[in-house]
Amino acid sequence: MLAALLEAALRTAGVPAIVESAGTGAHAGDAASSGAQAAMRRRSLDLGGHRSRPVQGLDLSGFDRIYTVSPRHSAFIRAQGIEAARLHVVAADRGGIPDPWGGDDAVYEETARTLTDEVARIAKDLSALC
Repeated sequence: MLAALLEAALRTAGVPAIVESAGTGAHAGDAASSGAQAAMRRRSLDLGGHRSRPVQGLDLSGFDRIYTVSPRHSAFIRAQGIEAARLHVVAADRGGIPDPWGGDDAVYEETARTLTDEVARIAKDLSALC
């Protein structure tokens, strides 16, 4: 959800960026959950073609910024040798974003609302760099 929302916000803001998604506990090739798909559909974003991929197999050296949804995810990526300056925890002041996995549609909707607010801040910050 974060990647879809961020990509849309950056496109709207005219920020040239490539947004990719990977997970610290992802199983390669899994579809987005039905809750995530429904929450994004309500925002006119389609996750139907999304397939998960584990971050462990990616070369992260070419990414200028890496956004994570929790300090735990950030620490995991930091342990892979990525310098802290490139890592940013979304909603770090609140301990990150709780994982909605396994929750009902209301949980996914709340997560999507929180992510939407956070993505607006990220897009504003990145726009200032252009």
